[in-house]
Amino acid sequence: MGTLDLNRLERERAYHNERFTDETRNDQAKYYYALGDLNRLYEERVLSDASGRDVLEYGCAKGDWSARVAPVARSLHGIDISDVAVDAATRAVKRDGAENCRFSVMNAEAMTFADESFDLVFGSGILHHLDLQKSYSEISRVLRPGGKVVFKEPLGHNVFINAYRAVTPSARTPDEHPMLKGDFELAQRYFVNVKLDFFGLTTLGCVPLRNTPMAKQSYWLASSLDQILFRVPGLRWQAWYVLMTMEKSSQVGASRPSDLEA
Repeated sequence: MGTLDLNRLERERAYHNERFTDETRNDQAKYYYALGDLNRLYEERVLSDASGRDVLEYGCAKGDWSARVAPVARSLHGIDISDVAVDAATRAVKRDGAENCRFSVMNAEAMTFADESFDLVFGSGILHHLDLQKSYSEISRVLRPGGKVVFKEPLGHNVFINAYRAVTPSARTPDEHPMLKGDFELAQRYFVNVKLDFFGLTTLGCVPLRNTPMAKQSYWLASSLDQILFRVPGLRWQAWYVLMTMEKSSQVGASRPSDLEA
């Protein structure tokens, strides 16, 4: 591994150790209200694909999602670059009595697992911190044929969202990169059935109403409008977040259908 890669990984580790010791993004937390539908669909797909299977949470943070998934999985292993996060996740599952979970500090771009160790790899807001070619290759390597991949990630095409990112640099690491269309095209080299679902356009306008009597109705209306707008060519790439689901082919040379049109 080159010096630049080591420096990048150390910056990521230092940032996330600080974040998980003393949460550094509380000012941004309110905006995730706009992603309620995304979180519900993400949980539904992860739980469905994890049922009775060997599962890897790729970037486990403090293990909140692992705790939800462990009761249905055969086994669950979580990895993170942050030793602070891994320690917290380990303590949490011990308190919960989950005996099928393990957590490890590990470089997600060069995992130490054997080939074909897992049936599902899932993660939340992790891929955009990584070298995607290395990450996709590693995820594919540790997946069994026919294994599933589920991630939710931020997108980088909306100029207004990017402007907000530019004025709040402390909320992000210097090396992260919101996902672009080309990043999903790259995924097709490693996976089949690449499916994308988009979230967070007009629902962002509901954030100021989240604690009012109008919250539920305004969110429903905005979410419905988003799903109409995302049918317009090009507009879906203006979303804030994407839910990506993919599979590792069970056949050599299989075709790679995807969901990457305009």
